[in-house]
Amino acid sequence: MLLSKKSIRKCWIVGFILLFSIIFFMPSESQAATLRIKMNGKTSKYKRTQSIVKYGKKKVTKTNFKGLTIKGTRMVPYDDVFKKGLKVKTSYKSSSKKIVMTKNGIKVTMTIGSKNAYVNGVKHRLPTAPVKVKYIKRKKTKILVPVKFLCAQLGYNYKASGSTITITDALLVEYDGGTIAKSSVMGKLSYNSKENNLSSMPVIKLNSTIYIPAEETFQKIIGIDYHYDEEAQVLTLKNEATDTTVELSLDQDTFMVNGIEEDLGAPMYMITRKDKQKSVLCVPAKIVSTKLGYSYKWDKTKSLVSLHDKIYFNWKADQVPDASAASNFITEASAVYNSEYDSISFSFKGSNPEIMNQVSVSRNDQVITVTIPATSKYCIDKFSFSKFVNILDKFEVVEDGSGNVIFYITGLSPTDFAYSSLDGTLTLNVMNQYVGSYALKIMKPAGITIKNVSNQDFYNNNKFVITISGNHINFLNSNPIIINSDVISDVSTNLDANGNTAITVTTSKLQGYKIYNQSDSFVVSVGNPKTIYKNIVVLDAGHGGYDNGASHKGTKEKDLNYKILYTLMKDYYSSNAPDTKVYWTRTTDTFISLAGRAAFANKVGADLFISLHMNSASNSSANGTEVYYSPSNNSSSFSGIKSKTIASLFKNNLVSRLGTKSRGVKSAGFYVIKRNTVPAVLIELGFLSGSSDYSKLTNLTFQKNSAKVIYDTIQQIFASYPTGR
Repeated sequence: MLLSKKSIRKCWIVGFILLFSIIFFMPSESQAATLRIKMNGKTSKYKRTQSIVKYGKKKVTKTNFKGLTIKGTRMVPYDDVFKKGLKVKTSYKSSSKKIVMTKNGIKVTMTIGSKNAYVNGVKHRLPTAPVKVKYIKRKKTKILVPVKFLCAQLGYNYKASGSTITITDALLVEYDGGTIAKSSVMGKLSYNSKENNLSSMPVIKLNSTIYIPAEETFQKIIGIDYHYDEEAQVLTLKNEATDTTVELSLDQDTFMVNGIEEDLGAPMYMITRKDKQKSVLCVPAKIVSTKLGYSYKWDKTKSLVSLHDKIYFNWKADQVPDASAASNFITEASAVYNSEYDSISFSFKGSNPEIMNQVSVSRNDQVITVTIPATSKYCIDKFSFSKFVNILDKFEVVEDGSGNVIFYITGLSPTDFAYSSLDGTLTLNVMNQYVGSYALKIMKPAGITIKNVSNQDFYNNNKFVITISGNHINFLNSNPIIINSDVISDVSTNLDANGNTAITVTTSKLQGYKIYNQSDSFVVSVGNPKTIYKNIVVLDAGHGGYDNGASHKGTKEKDLNYKILYTLMKDYYSSNAPDTKVYWTRTTDTFISLAGRAAFANKVGADLFISLHMNSASNSSANGTEVYYSPSNNSSSFSGIKSKTIASLFKNNLVSRLGTKSRGVKSAGFYVIKRNTVPAVLIELGFLSGSSDYSKLTNLTFQKNSAKVIYDTIQQIFASYPTGR
């Protein structure tokens, strides 16, 4: 049959209307999920969420008997979920309508139709009473129980999202005179990079504190002195390597560290595992471990506590000879592990800075040789150490009879190193050999070691200069520098004013860099600062240029700020491969706007901003140190640290070590800390106008000590609050 165009058009319209009706009036998901049930003698249509329950990744609800939400409470069939799915011991008596569930020594008794429940005989009030529900289509009745309440009592973790309830295992414990709690954490412990499964008690979390079993951790795994006096309920732990003893009393919030009482934060508990009915002495992991001298790290994702020897050895001479200009006595030697950077730092203190500056360091395959010449004498009675757990095999000291002291440091494989000598102390950092990609490769001239290499960062001009002692222009012409980076726009080589070889590297944008020592070359990694450095700090010497700041007796604040924060601190950050990178807002007597200073932190990707100032008052009796933070810039940053926390650390360290008067931590809206993008503090070190402060601030020793305290505090911050990079 042939249709007219008008008829065809009508057919299209009718078809479209029918299709629209089908789509528009199609039942919604909740309508499609409508369920006919009979509850409390009444038949009804259930249109709300039907819950499925997963135990871990396994579905434990039956497809045809999903959980229901009744009076706002998620209810699930007790037999499908708890009896069969979670393997909880259950019983039901139809005559009394009582349901009994037992797990980990916890007995929960409920009655159908009653909101009263009993947990080990203690009465609890349920949000919704257990109820019988008949699923009419399936012609079967199920007893539904409040799932969240039961998980909390029986020791499971509960999480509901949409139509899915997820139940996971937790550890039910009893402590503090009968308190029963569950720990969602059942973690492991790593010591010196070796992971251990704890048999007595896993790592657990109670009231936001991570706990570890004391005896298994400190006596069996770590192996330090351990003694628990059951009668006095006092635990004594002693780490001989750090010469630290801690004493903890059961259920007490304080403890003794080398005889001095300190706040423990959370008590030591005797904790009973309900699954094994076994009691284990447990201590707060972080504070006890760190006080004993171990590094501590908590990996939430892996539920892993990592402890590591922080100090391998710390040796000191019993008797120190009188220093003389012609002799150099090595009186202290230490080896410290840095878990964040997986490196070992050696420190050797000598009596003669000039001789210590003549040190030479070389590497031959796996052995690093440190030679301290010119009539040096090793005054310590310990000559070797071989208990390193990674990177190194052994450390040995040899006196060759001709006035040389030689340290041999043997690696498990070839290692990289960097070192510096400052104020008579040689610091040597040893790390695993650099195997990453490089941006530059510079072949080594004959007789050149990493000691002969220095660097200077001209970050404001997107340049840095690598300087090699001596004239090596011809060598580098014959052995061209290899460039392996698109961001490097130019590399030029010339002699500087001192006749040394200066390699100037220009980049297309501000970049970080590190110089690594290889057997035949130096390689340079280049990248955005945050990809190169673990930590980045901006140091801001207040005022500058035409802005003198405070003045007194001809002394200008801008000069003191600059001297302490730049002149006296730059050597602390002169390493060829630093973990902590410092950018200064000014490195000359230049005026920088407040907005420019604050914005600079964002430009370089800083983690911290520290501004140094000197105070002034009309009254000369005003003296002391105060540190400011801005409440507008006090949100949590890396590892949860805040500006106020940083201000407190600086105030405490400066006052205690410099002997200045404490004027406290204060809040203010100073531009450089308020408008910053990172945690920021402003230090008012002392009063130029102060009757006692002026002589301190203008004293070179005080200035050097101030620079050292600021440096040490920065190191402390990043050790306690790692950036995670």
